Amino acid sequence: MLSEFLPLIVYVGIALFIGVAAIALSTLLGPKRTYTKAKYDPYECGVDQIDNPHRPFAIKFYVFALLFILFDIETIFLLPFAVGFRKLLGGGALITVLMFLAILGLGLVYIIRTGALEWE
Repeated sequence: MLSEFLPLIVYVGIALFIGVAAIALSTLLGPKRTYTKAKYDPYECGVDQIDNPHRPFAIKFYVFALLFILFDIETIFLLPFAVGFRKLLGGGALITVLMFLAILGLGLVYIIRTGALEWE
């Protein structure tokens, strides 16, 4: 039974040897890295960094982006309906799309009432 798996075992052994040898040779023969502060500072066109680039964004930007994505996806769902309404789809599709638009309209009313689109 071992003789059936011998080619596979040899193949896996050679693959592991080549992988380990490549990593070992690159570690031994490759350039030594020096870690300096100047090397890892961000470079902005020759101008020294003034402020922290990782300032937190206001949550309103994320809410606005999520709402944009939501209504953008709505458009993606409505385009195939608009293209194939008369030829491919029947009257049942119109009722389905009107229900879809009603749910999205209720969501838009909720968004407007909660003030999610106001920037203050």
